[in-house]
Formats: sequence, C-alpha cells, structure tokens
Amino acid sequence: MMTNDLINRFGTKLPIIQAPMASATTPDMVVAAAHAGALGSLGAAYMAPEEISSAIRDIRAQINVPFQVNLFSPSSEKTIADHDVSQASQRLTPIQANLGLANVNELPEVKNNFGEQLEVVLREKVPIVGFHFGFPEACFIEKVKSSGALIVGCATSPVDAVALETEGADAIVAQGFEAGGHQGTFNPEEKPSMLGLMALVPQVVDVVSVPVIAAGGMMDGRGIAAALKLGASAAQLGTAFLATPESKAHQKHKEILLSGNYISTRITRAFSGRPARGIINSMMNYLDDTPENILPFPYQHSLTSKIRLEAARQGKSEYFSMWAGQGASMARGQNTGEIIAALARELDLALAVD
Repeated sequence: MMTNDLINRFGTKLPIIQAPMASATTPDMVVAAAHAGALGSLGAAYMAPEEISSAIRDIRAQINVPFQVNLFSPSSEKTIADHDVSQASQRLTPIQANLGLANVNELPEVKNNFGEQLEVVLREKVPIVGFHFGFPEACFIEKVKSSGALIVGCATSPVDAVALETEGADAIVAQGFEAGGHQGTFNPEEKPSMLGLMALVPQVVDVVSVPVIAAGGMMDGRGIAAALKLGASAAQLGTAFLATPESKAHQKHKEILLSGNYISTRITRAFSGRPARGIINSMMNYLDDTPENILPFPYQHSLTSKIRLEAARQGKSEYFSMWAGQGASMARGQNTGEIIAALARELDLALAVD
C-alpha cells in the first residue's frame, strides 16, 4: 500500500478518510474506521458542545491514533423579512398537515454556538480539525494553530482552494459536484461550482502546495485509485458508509441505499437553505418548484427541523433529507471496517494495473 506525507501526518495506514457527515457519523464509525487503517472523522456541526465532548472522550477511550472533528464555519448574519418567513412557512403547510403538525408562521430561532463547539474541540486536544463552508474568522484559525492541531478545509473550486491555503489550511478537501450532503461552497447565496471531481482535483493540485484530499462520488477502490493518479494524497468517502450499522442514517435511508436499484440524486436547498445533494423525494420536488420560498441557511434548516424530525419518527422518507452522492447505488451492506478492508484490496488491484 502506498504512503505519502499526508498519510504519515494523519497517522493512518491507508489513503482513505471516512467523511465527517453531520448527523450520520458516530463515535463507533470513527473508531471502526481507525481500526481498519483509515482516518475516522466525526461530523459535529449539529452537536451541542457537551455532546461533542462526550463523543470525543468515547472515541479516545477506544483508540490512540489521530482522528478528525469537523464543524460548519458560521455564516454571516442576514436579516430576513417577515414576508419571506410567512411565504416560506405557508409553503410548508401541506407537508405539516400530512404529518399532523401545526403550521408555525414566525422566524425560527437560530442559535450559533460555533465558538463553544470549537472551544470543546480545542480543550479536548483533537489532533485534526476540519471546517466546512470555508474557514471561520482568523482569530479562530489562530487558536487551532496554537493548539497544534492540523487544519483541513473544503474547496469546490481552485479559487477557494487557494484562499484556504492562504488562510492556513494544512490539507484541502477538493469536493466534486458528485458529493453527497452539503457542498462546501463558501457563500450560501452562491451557486455550486458544478466542477466534477475528475476536473477539480488536478486543478486544485496545480495551484496549492498543501496535500489535496479528493471527495465526491467515489464508492470503491477504482475511484480512489483514479483520484490518487490525478494527484490527490488521499480520498474521502461518505456515502460509502451511510448504510453501515455504525451510521446514524435513518433505517429507511439505509434501505433505499441497499435496495439494488439505481438511485437518483440532485442538489437542493429545500431542507437547509444551502446547496446539498440528496436522494430525490417528495419534499425536495415540492420545495424546489418554488425556490423563492426557500429561506437562506440556517433559517430554512431551522424552519424544516420539526418536519424532518417528525417524518423520521413516522418513517416517512418522502419528507426528510437523505443525503447521498452520485455513487449511492454502489452502497454496500457491510460494516465500516469491512468496507474499508474491501476498499484497500480494490485500491491495491487498481494501482497494480498499468
């Protein structure tokens, strides 16, 4: 198996990173990934500070190798007009009625606890800290640097990659348009870059001097090998682990991934207000028809939270987000460790072929 500077710095045996999927990763997934030789990553963006602390300690009790914790960089505050809130809320009325929920016609409360989350991560001395949606203010980056942790950023374009390196990134995730979940677009009002992984990786590799991590659409060793051939130092996979026993994804979500059918995905702002790729369902189709009634992130995320939670409770997958990348149909019904072992074997075979 190959090695490089990034693998050595991350302390892994494989050039494979289990993606930090917010609301899907668990300490068990991180631990299983680490035991299999990959970098385990905890997506902590939606976790309360005390939950992050508990999860980190749970991970540390089971492994003594590096792991990553990832947070969403806070968005700048934006004033939302009452009329916009009313229109967005009214658009949700039929869905709420189907779920037996009362309509709420007011701006949802949005709590920004990023500073507290990061303080916990630093206090717990997490060795690798990742950020999505660009980097936070320089004062936060300085704190992470001072802690000795490595910093990972996510870019969807070469321009964003250069900005991340300038701001202090030790490694950069080059996230292709194929990727499941939220696109790492810095500005929530911008459209996704639309760059696929095969085009993005070499462009990013050519303009930065730090290691590049490929992400988006890869589900087996062939995809990882292709990314490495393009100059990436490692590959980050998320959808590949969504259907594992260690994943917190809803059972209905897992069943669709393992159905054996072709799975259609697309980018939407319907659930959170930010562009994110997921399995197409009724709520996505309904809200995407009237994009003017979708609030910006994080307000749309908050506005739809009760719908998503109640739909999940009732098992109605047409009304909650099921993030997945374009390779979703290739998901496997194995645990995290077994998948990583298979990826390693497939990667060796792919790299052995000239």
